[in-house]
Amino acid sequence: MKLGIDCRDLVAGALTGIGRFVGNLLRAVSLEENPPELFLYGNQDTAFDLPQTWGGPPRARTRRKSEAAVWWWDRVTLPRMVRRDRLDVFLSPYFKAPGIRSCPVAVTIHDLLFLRMPPEVSGKNAMYCRAFRSFAASSARRAAAVFTVSEHSRRDIVELLGVPRGKTHVVGNCVGPGFHPLDDEARVAAAKEAVGIDGDYIFYLGNFGPHKNVDGLLETYARLDAELRDRFRLVLGGRPDKWTPKTRRTVGRLGLASRVSLPGHIPEELLPAIYNGAAAFVTLSRWEGFGLPVLEAMACGTPVVCSNSASLPEVAGGAALLVDADDRAGCAAGLAKALTDDTMRAGLRAKGPTRAKHFSPARFSRLILKALGKVIESR
Repeated sequence: MKLGIDCRDLVAGALTGIGRFVGNLLRAVSLEENPPELFLYGNQDTAFDLPQTWGGPPRARTRRKSEAAVWWWDRVTLPRMVRRDRLDVFLSPYFKAPGIRSCPVAVTIHDLLFLRMPPEVSGKNAMYCRAFRSFAASSARRAAAVFTVSEHSRRDIVELLGVPRGKTHVVGNCVGPGFHPLDDEARVAAAKEAVGIDGDYIFYLGNFGPHKNVDGLLETYARLDAELRDRFRLVLGGRPDKWTPKTRRTVGRLGLASRVSLPGHIPEELLPAIYNGAAAFVTLSRWEGFGLPVLEAMACGTPVVCSNSASLPEVAGGAALLVDADDRAGCAAGLAKALTDDTMRAGLRAKGPTRAKHFSPARFSRLILKALGKVIESR
């Protein structure tokens, strides 16, 4: 199989959720006994050399062309490169299908946040949401297959975009062997020092968009007893974005400036140690297509508290404490219990790694390659 993949979200020091999806896919495929022949396509910002937190470097041919305008790269530059490489199939990690006609194209729709959540929560205006719906539906119709990451997202794709269920494939994501419980205090201490974390902490990782409900997390943290806040700092990991200033203002409004840290982007190679060092991982997100940080934290044996919204219960699978993101008192009580109840903590620590094994690289790779094989056979 000659498989091409759009790798533009592989940007050094700034991996997005899609970038993590692509990186995990490349490493998972590289572990296959008979991996496909990979062709990776990127622009001037693409970092083809992945951090080797697990697996070997993907055996692939890389193609790089400068991108001045997205529409031109999608409709002209990329199709030209793909045609020259004579691919069997092309995988877009985005909802958009590039203008490739020389081989079948599979697209990936991670979630339909912009259609399910109002503009004030999704962070997009109503006009953008309408345009997104039209474009996503058109791309899905033209694609040979539609990948998604959860049953939750698949239901939305079928209902909101009118995509036949048989055309969709739930492939999830994966967590690599580098994410596991560590018995290495020195490694954890070194990672904390590199990130600028001091003392015991509660950890969040993600962006600061309205749907992530970081303000709700801050208000939940503010409800904890002073003793717990004094003991556990709240660390909000994630590269700064346009919503970060609002988060900082909320921190100030709640009087938490001395107890909340925003270290910015955390390099992937440090994440296993940072998860391991946390007393708990928490997210009160209102919308997720998958929720990779939840899975990674569970794989590391870190007690997880997460909202009972969207795909998160599906991913957690009973190995996390689920709370109602709109119930601040309930969230605070749940977080306090996860920090202080030794029996609960032990149970979550035991369940997490077991649940994470369900999302192995082998399973992730197998699901995607099997679906792509069917696409090639049906040409």
